[in-house]
Amino acid sequence: MIAPTPERYSARVEELESLRHELEGGNRPGDPGPLVGRVLEAAGDLLRRTEAVKAEGGNVTAVLLLIPEAALKSWSDGVQLPELRTRLQRAASQAVEAAIPDSPEEGEQLAGWAMQDLHARDRLESSLVALEALASNGRGDARVLFERLRRAVEDVDSACRPSAPALSALNGRRRTEAALLDVAHRARAWWYVVRSGIEDDALVQVLGGEAKGRLPPAEKRADGVVTRTRVRRISYDELFRFDLGLATTVEAEVLRRQAAEDAELKRVMAAMEEGERAIEEVTKDDEPPLRSAPVPLPVEPRSSAPEVVEERTEFKVLVFRTKTRVQVVVQPRRTDRFAAAAVFRSDEPERGLPSRSGELGHEFDLGAPEDVAGRTARVVVRLVDGQTHAIEVKL
Repeated sequence: MIAPTPERYSARVEELESLRHELEGGNRPGDPGPLVGRVLEAAGDLLRRTEAVKAEGGNVTAVLLLIPEAALKSWSDGVQLPELRTRLQRAASQAVEAAIPDSPEEGEQLAGWAMQDLHARDRLESSLVALEALASNGRGDARVLFERLRRAVEDVDSACRPSAPALSALNGRRRTEAALLDVAHRARAWWYVVRSGIEDDALVQVLGGEAKGRLPPAEKRADGVVTRTRVRRISYDELFRFDLGLATTVEAEVLRRQAAEDAELKRVMAAMEEGERAIEEVTKDDEPPLRSAPVPLPVEPRSSAPEVVEERTEFKVLVFRTKTRVQVVVQPRRTDRFAAAAVFRSDEPERGLPSRSGELGHEFDLGAPEDVAGRTARVVVRLVDGQTHAIEVKL
């Protein structure tokens, strides 16, 4: 369990004294980097909070001067800035989730995790301040390391600081931390102070629709862009299907509704309608071809067990075989994904067979069984996203 904030920093005084004894012993086995990291963090926490925590500045500096040069280099080599960047980005995400949680318990847990990631950035800042203090006491190696790490950390801050509005969901905790920092160091700690005012406390809830409130002008403009109702653009394939009369009732209605609000689409629809009228005008005086009177033929029932040739998420291809005919049925299963289908016989590969809409889908008559025996048919199905599937059917 993490101690309350003021007590946690007060405990740094005793911790630093204990670390001083370890440095003076000089016989600690293994990599000295972690020990140096703890010394820098403890010393920096105290140097940045001289008003909130009473500690002798001379004692802090004396402990820093005990750090060996090789040990300091080992610590700097182990600083993981990519991981710090990831943690800051994660803190922003968890802060938003904490503001609009599924339960109060989950909100508290997420807020705690987000603050732990912000503490990681703050601990590194304390290490840098301690490193700068060591450099100001004549340690050239500390000066070189400080300048290199400060530049690298500024790059991380530049990338992560824009996410500060999301951190406003943690404002109560952030203000507590910021209040303990000396004024000179408080301004640099953007992870605690940026957008931490009371007026920003409900920013995330307002943007998420969980609470009512007024947004600052910049956030209001962003909210307008995000929440604006958007309409999917009609594709060329959908217009082509409509022009051929293959569009479903729903698809045709969507086109008409969007045309009412889209001037360009309205002109396209008007041009297609004008083309239909022109065709009717040109062909109105043509004599219809002589045809024999239709003689109704007995309808032979389909086989109750069709052959399933292909089955996908978007469609299914079935073959029905009776004594007098062979029929391919392309059955759409996802009307929002399915665009069109065509069937070609192997003896006429360039001519698509006519189709009609039936109770099971798009029906294609291939002919009598004796006429198509030994041949194949190619079923081509096109989806809305442009994908095309070709299936060979043995007749």
